[in-house]
Amino acid sequence: MNTYDIPFFFIIGRPRSGTTLLRMLLEAHPNVVIPPESPLILSLYKKYRKKTGWSREDMEGLFRDIRKQRYFESWLMDETALRREMMTMTGENTFRNILKKVYLSYASLYPKDDIRLIGDKNPGYSLYIKRLHKLFPDSKFIYIARDYRDNYLSLTRVNFEVPVIPLVVYRWKFAYRQFRTLQQKHPSSFYYLKYEDLAAKPEAQFQRICEFLGIEFRKDVFGFYKKEVELKEAYGHSEELLNIHRSLLKPVNTGRIGIWKGKMSEKQVRKADLVAGKAAEQAGYERKYRGFSPFLYMWVMPVLVYARFMYALMLWGERLPYKVRNSLLEVLGIFLKAYWAMNKKKLKQGKA
Repeated sequence: MNTYDIPFFFIIGRPRSGTTLLRMLLEAHPNVVIPPESPLILSLYKKYRKKTGWSREDMEGLFRDIRKQRYFESWLMDETALRREMMTMTGENTFRNILKKVYLSYASLYPKDDIRLIGDKNPGYSLYIKRLHKLFPDSKFIYIARDYRDNYLSLTRVNFEVPVIPLVVYRWKFAYRQFRTLQQKHPSSFYYLKYEDLAAKPEAQFQRICEFLGIEFRKDVFGFYKKEVELKEAYGHSEELLNIHRSLLKPVNTGRIGIWKGKMSEKQVRKADLVAGKAAEQAGYERKYRGFSPFLYMWVMPVLVYARFMYALMLWGERLPYKVRNSLLEVLGIFLKAYWAMNKKKLKQGKA
């Protein structure tokens, strides 16, 4: 298959919902290449999407911008070889074609043969599903969801987001509703998967995913975790990466399903169920408390107002120039991490 004809597919969903597990299963497939997540497509597309004529200076600029992208340092590749390959693509070309060369330069830890799909796993794209589908209308999307209560608890273990229950669950609902809307319009391009189903019946679920993507089902991908030595050799320099993905050094298991039942207080569950609303059942999850509580709603409303404002601000920010938007995102990220650090003990005690 010609490099330029290899299609993209995307794994999306909330952070800590099984996106990395699914990525590892597909990365272990010989016909798929799917590097670790980096937001480079949406981050750079606005700047380069209309460009069709590339000078060496243009390509040097793109190469520098790619190397600056968040988490790109975790991509195993020969950057000198990538730069040399990109320089052969000067003249008439598209940003999409160049992107495919970049992704195919990733040196997987798993043997590859006849690459038929290029994957991109990125929970951050869940906010921009509509835009991503517009940019890549022929691509396929897999949305993996996890019980919003387990998702909240998992996020308290890492420094991804401020783990305030109404905020986390609102984000869960927002992302799911965006996906659901597009799935109803384009059912052949969007696939919904529950993490719990993948963990409980991995072979059956993965076979359906392979059918959706149009690739052969391979049972041997479930041995992905046997690359422990190689993974530690590749990412041992980053304790953060190893902590985040430590569970991926084990076989697929159901050990983290339903942990909210023993770890969340009744008040916390009530908050989560209230914010999730009917979206919980639509996504296949059962609320413990389905009644509406005006008093509890007044309690969580300030956080919901903040969440809606921040999402509107982030979506509006996509219209800003590339450098300005990235600077604002960096400032926002620093602020949220600082807030989380100051309130970590209080949040874990269930007071937020």
